[in-house]
Amino acid sequence: MQTVRSRRGGAALALAAIFLAAHLPFLPASPEDLDSINFALGVRHFDVAHHQPHPPGYPLFILAAKTAHLWIASEAKALAVVSAAAGALSVLALVVLFRRIDPERCPPGSALTATLLTVTAPLYWFTASRPLSDMAGLAAALAVQALTLAATSPAAVAIASLLAAFATGLRSQVAWLTVPLIVLTIARQPIGARARATLWSAAAFVLGGLAWGLPLLALAGGPRAYWRAVFDQGAEDLTGIQMLWTTPTPHQLAAALYREFVAPWAITLAAIVVISLAIVGAVRMFRAARASLLTLAAAFVPYLIFDLFFQETATTRYALPLVGPMAYLAMRGLAGSADAGGRVRPALVVVALGLAVFNAQIGGTALAGYASGAAPAFRLLADMHESNASSRLGGLSGLAWPSGPVLAMHRREDLDLRRPLAWAGGATPRVSERLAAPPQHEWLELVKYWNGGGRNEVWFVADPARTDVALIDRESARIAAYRWPLTHHELLGGVRPDVMDWLRIRQPGWYLGEGWALTPEIAGVAQADGRGPDRAPIEGWIRRRREALTLLVGGRNLSPGGPPARVTIAIDGRAIDEPVVAPGFFLRMLLLPPGALDGAGDYATISIAADAHVAVEQFDAQSSDRVVFGLGEGWNEAEFSTALGPWRWTSDRAVLRVHAAGRSLMLTLRGEPPIVSHWRPAHVKVSAGGRVVAEETLFTRFDLRVRIPAELVAGIESTITIETDVSNVPAEGTRRSLDRRRLGLRVFECEVRPVF
Repeated sequence: MQTVRSRRGGAALALAAIFLAAHLPFLPASPEDLDSINFALGVRHFDVAHHQPHPPGYPLFILAAKTAHLWIASEAKALAVVSAAAGALSVLALVVLFRRIDPERCPPGSALTATLLTVTAPLYWFTASRPLSDMAGLAAALAVQALTLAATSPAAVAIASLLAAFATGLRSQVAWLTVPLIVLTIARQPIGARARATLWSAAAFVLGGLAWGLPLLALAGGPRAYWRAVFDQGAEDLTGIQMLWTTPTPHQLAAALYREFVAPWAITLAAIVVISLAIVGAVRMFRAARASLLTLAAAFVPYLIFDLFFQETATTRYALPLVGPMAYLAMRGLAGSADAGGRVRPALVVVALGLAVFNAQIGGTALAGYASGAAPAFRLLADMHESNASSRLGGLSGLAWPSGPVLAMHRREDLDLRRPLAWAGGATPRVSERLAAPPQHEWLELVKYWNGGGRNEVWFVADPARTDVALIDRESARIAAYRWPLTHHELLGGVRPDVMDWLRIRQPGWYLGEGWALTPEIAGVAQADGRGPDRAPIEGWIRRRREALTLLVGGRNLSPGGPPARVTIAIDGRAIDEPVVAPGFFLRMLLLPPGALDGAGDYATISIAADAHVAVEQFDAQSSDRVVFGLGEGWNEAEFSTALGPWRWTSDRAVLRVHAAGRSLMLTLRGEPPIVSHWRPAHVKVSAGGRVVAEETLFTRFDLRVRIPAELVAGIESTITIETDVSNVPAEGTRRSLDRRRLGLRVFECEVRPVF
């Protein structure tokens, strides 16, 4: 028996060593999350009052990171080394904890197998290299839980309480993982020892908290200064944060449950396997080992409730402590099929090991991508700094430069980049002016700048999920995208700052004001603001030029069954087109002659008015030697969801109207066929000039690129047709629906570009 235990102990040590060795080569190149930046600033100079780090202060975690920083120059890497070392130590704590939960009924080796499945879970593997306190706090909590299960006397329980309180100095959530189990352990003491165990444990817990709490208060400048920092943090945490407690909706509940039980495994199929086994394991424990199931519940369910209701729904790493109990229950599900000797059948061991290897590959690949470069925010700032240097702006950080760029951002980026800018210090971009970022109206600050005569280059940091940049001519912008180089972004769920785009715009070809409806987001803002062409003319501005101009205006008459609407399109107050449009969609492509934009100033004003409820959903204005295209017959209105972003449905036949400027074209079409709903492939045909230029049979999401020769799209205006042989009308289906549109392809991206 002793030999067997030694072998298992050796296997646990080997697994811990492998875990550490596999993580040390993949340390982050920079801080990445607001919390990690706060931690890095805390390593540099501990000051809770200035959120270095944020309250409650994490003094023991910062102490460990400062110790690592003595040998590791990078604060981010020092923090990550602490996480990796804690992850390795958590291997040993998990093995002991899993053995002690139900030592009599678990087959030999099941604790080690459950530990292997836990630490190879993609979220667990990935988080162990992040410069955050999650892994360090969890490792300490698991160790205290294992110690608590071995406590058989009031003195032993008191020691566990002392360590539980002390460990909250690493991460405050440790209390939710340790205190309930300590309470259960006290309740299981003999009646005569319960009062003594309660008193000693309470005193020990207070003592353990004071061990780090008193120095923390002193370093923070006293209780008043510390309380002020905690209050500010609480106000910030409840501002713009989605959690189930503040937003108790079915959508939030579904998102929270997904984060807790599916996202940690990255692949939905892997999550289904683990969850299914865990359900089987929970049922079997309820039937045969209810006391052990209660122990497991006391160790993790209070944290589950706290996390489910009171932590940000989008932040996946908060589910880290729940990976262990899921893996343990999954192993109990497998162990329930043990042979007569109490051993898990080899085939089931192979299933468990195969799942662990598969998960480790997912987590390892994500970790390699994560560590391959700096976080998107820091790559953006580095590129801006390099652009400053190449422009020879020179000088000291913080000075205004008359010829320098103007910086503008979406609201989220304006808030989230504050800490990266503080961290970057002297490497912050040098700009002549920074524009405000009013929520949902950020683009209007650019309109005010340009209309006020501003002509410096604008640097706009955009949230890729936002679509108001459609109100600015993208042909005039140089766009750089900053993304995380990993496939499974859910492992970074809730990270702030996240992905972003950098638009560099110098004197745009056109830009638009209020009341337009080019995307669902823009239309929603216009509706909320009470703007639209039927209420007052909506305006835009087109850069003046001598050459001919192709102008595209499209939208909908939103008065079903009503009379036609008269739409007036004017430039500098001079009407150039007055179409009468029936209810439904319309599209106008106009060729304006040379000199049509002549006038005073750099920009001509275009205005659109209507005498009925009309939404203008398409706009472009380009010199006649450039490509312009619009969505014609057979396209449905734009739609949007947070999960999928914006899209449009085609019908079974959808038309693109194109001014090709004598060039060959490349059509890019990205979307999904009706197979998602009908489970049969769709045959898609693309035609131009009366000739079929491409045919595809689509089984799943597609990304088509079709070259269209210039002779097929000759003339001032031509058409490209997209047809599918599979479509449906929702109102004619089995589900109750009033939607009578004919839906063909769901298109997420449709772009027509010249081929050079």
